[in-house]
Amino acid sequence: MPPVLRRLLFADPGRELLRQVDASLLIFGGRALHVESGNAVPLAEGPGQKNSHPGAVAIAAAARKLLGAGKERSILLLLPPGEFAATWAEMSGVSGENLRSAVLLQAETALPSLEEPLALAVHGQEDGPQAVLWMRSARLDELHRAFAEQGLFLAAVKPRILHSQSPRSGLVDTDGASLTFAHSIGGALRQWKHIEAADLEQEEFASQWEAELRAAAGGDPRRIDSLAQYAGALNREAHGDYSFFPAAALDRRRRGEQRRLALRGAAALGVVAFLAALPFIFQQLEINSLNRQLDSRRELSAPARADREVVVDFEDRWGAVNDFPDQAVRAALFNLQLVLSPNRLSDLEISEGVIRIQGASEDPQSILQRLEENPMFSQVVFSRATSNDQYYIDLRLADINFEAYMARYFPER
Repeated sequence: MPPVLRRLLFADPGRELLRQVDASLLIFGGRALHVESGNAVPLAEGPGQKNSHPGAVAIAAAARKLLGAGKERSILLLLPPGEFAATWAEMSGVSGENLRSAVLLQAETALPSLEEPLALAVHGQEDGPQAVLWMRSARLDELHRAFAEQGLFLAAVKPRILHSQSPRSGLVDTDGASLTFAHSIGGALRQWKHIEAADLEQEEFASQWEAELRAAAGGDPRRIDSLAQYAGALNREAHGDYSFFPAAALDRRRRGEQRRLALRGAAALGVVAFLAALPFIFQQLEINSLNRQLDSRRELSAPARADREVVVDFEDRWGAVNDFPDQAVRAALFNLQLVLSPNRLSDLEISEGVIRIQGASEDPQSILQRLEENPMFSQVVFSRATSNDQYYIDLRLADINFEAYMARYFPER
């Protein structure tokens, strides 16, 4: 996955912690400075405690005193450079998480005298030679617990010398207990030198320190030896890659990130479900609209439907009488007379469109043929045996359909 896409989908917990910082606390010369307000308070010293390595409880108590009561604050703690160790890393072509992993694998050889777990900070986007900073993980955890007991959230720890933009010639931090020289180019730490102030009492060490300092700085480096100088030289955006994050702070941030991703996932699923349901929603809206139109039209057509019901009721009551097939008896008799003349009928019966005739004739077959040719009659047949002088013929009126009439008005029959 490309780094840009990875950073977009999976936020760096360390950078997120730095982004949430709303208070910075700087430790210098036995005092704690609240960077944003400029207020400072002395640190309560414990037995055998040195100003260069103040106790976690004292620092947390000073932070609570400076920040006061109220909501939980996310704090960046700026510690003396003496709390950190530096080694040199030169891994061409390696950057990002690969660089951190490679440096961690070399921790035992880089700092063989330290057997306890260490945390590291390195400029992740730089693949050239640079200094790597180390800090004891136990110290980080101790500071985080002390702040938590005061109701404060320690988000990150950073060397105070790296909280300012390093000038071209570098920066020297001195607080009476030790001296530290730091020089960075493009945000990557290129030089880190540290010496205890007591060692400079020896002339040989002092001259060697000055010689190395001049060679590394390439000029006269800027010196900070008071809290007031630090207060005017701080830059919150400087050297963010050299921040150390307590494990508990990272875990808390990761849990928050997991919740955020879960909410985003739920929101994404909700959007997908909504988009998938849109056709059904539109269909339901259309159905509701059509139902409303149907109800409106039913209401408008109510009088016409009432009239129709009256008509239907009338037809149901009187239709069997009104629609009784007209057998046109007069016309039927007239047509029979034309066909049968000069012969005479001896018997005639008309029932439900069926005519049964009986008579005498010398040529009954010719009578049958003439009846078949007459358009008023259909289905002409001899109903019984016929002799030369007697015939029995059944026929139907062609325009009369009693079966349809009976099926409509008397379906049960």
